[in-house]
Parts: sequence; C-alpha cells; structure tokens
Amino acid sequence: MNTFSVNNLTVTKGNTKILDSLTFDIEQGDFVCIVGPSGAGKSTLLRQLNRLDYGMTGGNILWNDKDLGTYDIHKLRQDIAYIFQKAVMFPGTCEQNIRMGCMYEKGLSKDEIDQRLEAAIEKAEITKEMLKVKAEALSGGQQQRVGIARCLMLNPQVLLFDEPTASLDVETSHNFCLTLKTLKSDIKAKKSASLMITHRLEEAQFLADKILMLDAGKIVAYVPVDDFFNKPVNERVTDFLKAYKL
Repeated sequence: MNTFSVNNLTVTKGNTKILDSLTFDIEQGDFVCIVGPSGAGKSTLLRQLNRLDYGMTGGNILWNDKDLGTYDIHKLRQDIAYIFQKAVMFPGTCEQNIRMGCMYEKGLSKDEIDQRLEAAIEKAEITKEMLKVKAEALSGGQQQRVGIARCLMLNPQVLLFDEPTASLDVETSHNFCLTLKTLKSDIKAKKSASLMITHRLEEAQFLADKILMLDAGKIVAYVPVDDFFNKPVNERVTDFLKAYKL
C-alpha cells in the first residue's frame, strides 16, 4: 500500500519550472533518500509533502489515498513532521525544547506527555543528563537530536529530513546516521515512511530503501538503493556517481 502518491506534480515560480510533472509512489515502510545536484528541486519536493511550499501549479499529492490539500494544515504537519537542516533551539533547557513539540496539542494528560518524552529521548538517543542542559549550549549534533525528539513528541506518521547532517562534521554525522537507522526500524514497524535529502551518498547507501534522484526538476531515477549504486539505470546516474567518487 502506498503512503504517498505523487501525480504529475508541477511547481512553477515566476518563469522557472522547479518541478516538472513528477509521478511516483512511496510505499509503507520505505525510507527514501532524495539526491541530485544543487537546484534540482529536492527541497521544493520535500516541502510539498506537508504543504510548507504552496507553489503547486499542476498535479496532486495523495496521502493515505486522500488529497493532501484537503487535510487540516495543523493536523497534517503534526502527522508529517519536517526536520530542518539546522534545528531551531528556543530559550530554555533541552527538555523544555523537546516538550514544546506537543504544547499545542489539546487533551493530553501530564502522564501522556511524560510517556511521549521518555519514548522520544530514547529514540533520539538523548541522555537524561542532557535534558537539563541549556539548548543553546548543545553541540550541532545534539541540537539535531533535540529537533528530532521534538518532532517525535507529535507522534508523527511520516518524518521528512532536509539535509539533517549538512552542518555536522563527519564523526558527528556518522553517529547521527546510526540514530536514523534505529528510527528506520520504528518507521517500518509502524508501516509509515520517511524521506531524507542528502548530498552525502554514503548516507543514502547506508539508510535508504530506495533512491529518488532529481535533476532540473525531473526524476532521473527512482530505484532500490542497491540498483542505484550497482546498476545505474541511465548515463546521467552514471555521471553523477562518477563525479561523487572523484
């Protein structure tokens, strides 16, 4: 069963076509990595999936067989959580920042919020010692974990990652990807889905079930991860992989 069905999605801004008639499905349990050169339309596509980008000029997106545009926007962004390239930290401790994730959700008891907190910090691999630390004093990698935990407080069905390791050093990025690997198991168990933009192909190879490659707003490849790296479907993919190996 598909989580998302994207049908002839087109996004035009001014005289520029950012996305050009994209059609693809994302199945339950899939972790999809979106790759491609800068300016290919990756972030625009990701933002379309929870209506952070309103530039759709053609086509539609179905989520759970229902048009994305018909959902209540607040509920939609609770269910389809977006993790930005750099996590935004608010004044206060790590714990206070995480709890903000469900501060506007009505009807939750203190026990329910505490249970979500326990689950979120476990999945994001945040230690109890970190909870009392001022959020602004955390390292970049720790702040990204806080950002994930805050999103997990929403109990989302889908996680969207926009280059979450872009500002991290290699070692921190590696450890962060190990955390995402753990979250991937949870995604499969919930028959949910996750999408992540990355420029680091080793991360895509480590995490993805499928690779979606964009170039100039078009889909160049959408294939299982092993096929992308070992059986390039066309010359553009081959050239892209060669450039990465330089």
